[in-house]
Amino acid sequence: MQEKNSGSAKFLGDRLREWRRSIPLKSYELAKLISISQGSLSDIENNKSLPSADTISKIYLNTNINIIWLLTGKGAMKKGNLPTDGLETPFAYEEIEEYGQDPKLKELMEKLVRIYTHGDPEKKAHLFGFIFGADPGGKTY
Repeated sequence: MQEKNSGSAKFLGDRLREWRRSIPLKSYELAKLISISQGSLSDIENNKSLPSADTISKIYLNTNINIIWLLTGKGAMKKGNLPTDGLETPFAYEEIEEYGQDPKLKELMEKLVRIYTHGDPEKKAHLFGFIFGADPGGKTY
């Protein structure tokens, strides 16, 4: 677990709790689903700590939560829902598919997903830090 910091992830715990209650899912059920202790989940939901990259990966793989919404508060709460709240990104959602036509970008995306889903926790943490640190616009999506 990381210490709580400022920025868009500051209220990640509040968003996770909001999503969990919308299901409805009890905290011990979510903790079991993502293989963390109930105490760790409580610390995350109470904004006392941030989840590790491994925990974020488990949330992504085992729930229908939209990770972009979880991390930033922007977009739809659940996967598969298009945002209706004026999500600020450098491209429209309709254009995402167009980016998949670029073979180099497609290869990079496949590697990113492979590292994020199968890499060890240290590699995932480096990947997460690099992506947010390398963003030229200074925004999180």
